Amino acid sequence: SLEMMDLFVKVIRAQKDLVADSGDVPMEAKQRMIGDLTAIEDNPPQTFRQALQLFWLYALCAGCINYGRLDIVLGPFLKADIEAGIETEDSAQAVLESLWMLIENRRTTVNGRIIVGGRGRPDPEAADLFAKICLRVVKKLRCVEPQFTFRFDAETDPALKDMAYECIAAGATYPTLYNDDVNIPAVQYAMRVDRETAEQYLPFGCGEFVIQGQSLGTPNTLLNMVKVLQIAMNEGTDPMDGLKKNGPVDLKPLVDLTTFEAFYDQYKKMLDWYFEKCARDQLYSYEVMNREVSFLFASALMDDCLARGKALLDGGVKILGGTLETYGNINASDALTAIRRLAFEEKKYTLEQLNEAANRDFQGDEVMLRDILAVSKYGNDETEADDMADDLYEFTAKSVRQKGIDLGMDYFLIVISNNQTNTDWGLQTAASLDGRRKGVYMNPANNPQGGAAKSGPTAVLNSLSRFDAKYHGGSVQNIKFTPRMMHEDKEKVKILFDTYFKKGGCQLMVTVVDKGQLEDAQKHPEKYPDLIVRVAGYSAVFVDLDRTVQDELLSRALWD
Repeated sequence: SLEMMDLFVKVIRAQKDLVADSGDVPMEAKQRMIGDLTAIEDNPPQTFRQALQLFWLYALCAGCINYGRLDIVLGPFLKADIEAGIETEDSAQAVLESLWMLIENRRTTVNGRIIVGGRGRPDPEAADLFAKICLRVVKKLRCVEPQFTFRFDAETDPALKDMAYECIAAGATYPTLYNDDVNIPAVQYAMRVDRETAEQYLPFGCGEFVIQGQSLGTPNTLLNMVKVLQIAMNEGTDPMDGLKKNGPVDLKPLVDLTTFEAFYDQYKKMLDWYFEKCARDQLYSYEVMNREVSFLFASALMDDCLARGKALLDGGVKILGGTLETYGNINASDALTAIRRLAFEEKKYTLEQLNEAANRDFQGDEVMLRDILAVSKYGNDETEADDMADDLYEFTAKSVRQKGIDLGMDYFLIVISNNQTNTDWGLQTAASLDGRRKGVYMNPANNPQGGAAKSGPTAVLNSLSRFDAKYHGGSVQNIKFTPRMMHEDKEKVKILFDTYFKKGGCQLMVTVVDKGQLEDAQKHPEKYPDLIVRVAGYSAVFVDLDRTVQDELLSRALWD
């Protein structure tokens, strides 16, 4: 670690040489930058710009692509400099705009998180000052990255919340909103930590939670919930490729599953086998990474690596966790709802008939497909579908969590996230019994399948608020509004959001586009070079996305 710090000083000195040799920088700016770099060679930063220089160079050396609670780190320096007359809010904004462009040009797609707001900040006044200036930058620049994230609770300054709303209404897609009143107690339970520790939770990457400076738990395992259901229905064979897959060997044929409970238990048995495998694979990935890489720059800043004299994955980090991303959750639960209704309650079709129809992509089974599509779907605030989604969620979340505890991890939690894997994996997944056709994208994160939500935004948010946050390690919720609704019905939308969060909503991210705008952008991409959309765990320029991802975004309901 000492050798690593010597290397870091060499980096700072090399940066000074680059500044000195630059012909494009005015002399006054050069002198200031060189002075700031000289100051942090051997001493702690004393000013906002010195702290910012130290942060950015260290992040680059460490390979850090998520930046944490910068309002805690940089807010006190900013406040002190403004009070001393060294900086103004305008000069600080200009500096932060340059940071935004550096992060934007680094472009990591699903990372780049900067978090502000929420509980657990030692100096809320200084932190809020930093957050306010950041919100101005977000609204002005409208970058794809950084993934600017706003934590809030019941005591958050209403003026800051209004600024956050205005950024979203302007089409920035940021900030993403995280509800501390729900997430802090949820993290406390899920990760088995005290409240003070839970207050330092961070959304990381696409939305999985970690504890700042204390835990490691980014996903290394992912699971296709729809494909596991299909394998369970076909005695271990994937109908997409006809190949036998690993799993329990004693799967029963569908004809022997005479009750919905027996059928559902077989699916759960198959899931449980994969949960065990994912937990073991997570630990194995840590073993391999530790064998290959020391992560010394990251280790030096993590509890308790220096105290233990051990690197991050070598027994140093205070809390060793893990997370499993699950995909197609809602497709799977809607399929279960349709199976229960049509095969066991109404007895309109047998399990075998339903399965065979799905395996041939419903070709020649148009009447059955209409019947499946008519069954209650998640996202409409309907008890039948929402109860099934909640039941599958709780089984999955609780089982995964227990697997991690049994294997000695401090936590192992599901993440209901999205990073276009729902689209990529949908291409490789056979038709499912929620009515989704072969090769079509699966539902995004915790949201309904495209076209399934037909009862308005209030119904969607009521369904989204059902899942108990204490069982997962991060969940993302997407919604689309028109600019007309965000501006003309501004107060109604605020009430809608506030009600959702009071009912237990843990997170929300909003895309604002005009009706027909995305369709036109597909046809005429040259007209929309800066149209930013929220994919799920990240934002992107719409015209830069793969056509299949664009189609999935178009399928989501747009509320006006």
